[in-house]
Amino acid sequence: MILHVVHGDLDIPFEPQPEFDEIEHAEFFLARLQDVDVAPVHDFVAASETKLLLEQMAKGDVSFQEGAQLLSKRFSGQHRGTSSDGAFFVFELKGDVEDDVVYAMAKYDYSQAIERFDHEGKSGLRQIVQAFIADRKAIQKSCFVRVVGGTAVLAVSARDRSKQAPDLTDYFVKFLDVHRTRSDKELTSAVGETLLKVFKERKEDLPGTVASAMKVAREALSLRETIDNDAVVEAVMLAAGEPHDEVVRTRLEKSTRRVLKGHKLDGVSFKPQKDLLSVAKRQKVETFEGVRLDYPGSLENNGVTRETLPDGGTRFIIETSKKLVVDEPVAERVRP
Repeated sequence: MILHVVHGDLDIPFEPQPEFDEIEHAEFFLARLQDVDVAPVHDFVAASETKLLLEQMAKGDVSFQEGAQLLSKRFSGQHRGTSSDGAFFVFELKGDVEDDVVYAMAKYDYSQAIERFDHEGKSGLRQIVQAFIADRKAIQKSCFVRVVGGTAVLAVSARDRSKQAPDLTDYFVKFLDVHRTRSDKELTSAVGETLLKVFKERKEDLPGTVASAMKVAREALSLRETIDNDAVVEAVMLAAGEPHDEVVRTRLEKSTRRVLKGHKLDGVSFKPQKDLLSVAKRQKVETFEGVRLDYPGSLENNGVTRETLPDGGTRFIIETSKKLVVDEPVAERVRP
């Protein structure tokens, strides 16, 4: 771990700092990093200097201290103007997998705190001017880069408090040399896929059909200014009728968060594309032979399957677990 102070003031020069001899309060910092770890929606550009430097650090061509100092200096060089002062951390994280390294970088707010202390049998209060608090919002910017066998994975997990998630401020984009790879439209579509999979998995926990649950959840999310994991969980609970049984609630939440992670939405926050969440209109179909179908659009691929045949024709497959509501002949009008 290494720490540098970064300023918005151009007149304050960058001062390289040494790597910490030992990591104090490791659990505190690991917990803060877990707080801001999100699924990636950005990739490195081909000529990213940050990517190249991290690869050199992972291979040992550049020491951690030297590489982290260069990264911090680059960040400090971009961090000017109206940017607030703070602490820029660089972490090197290793697990049990050989040649697999994760580099984490985070700009942390300085905060003021009051702590209680005891001295000679008396209690008192004192102010800490530069404190790092256990609050996700205290981390202004963060990113995670995995390097496997000396090559950085292109996908970058990055978060920026200063922008509408998941976008990043211009100087942070320039520092990382990344570009966004998943649009709000793609993320909204992935949420729809998440809901459908969760409701199909947990059909026994729903008060009605999968289609009706989808309708409730999509309408709830369409009213949100921002969608995140908690918002999706809340929409699932609403669609499930806000169950009182804690076992059911836990089961639904675990399924939702697991599927979110599988769709690479873990920790991601974004502005929804409301048109993609609007409830589908009814579909009316009539064949050349006079067969007519009328069904809710939300049942498309969820009870009503439409297939295009090789000869250009169309096959409809309708499945229902209930008895037919209407199944009787209809008197046709005599055509002149």
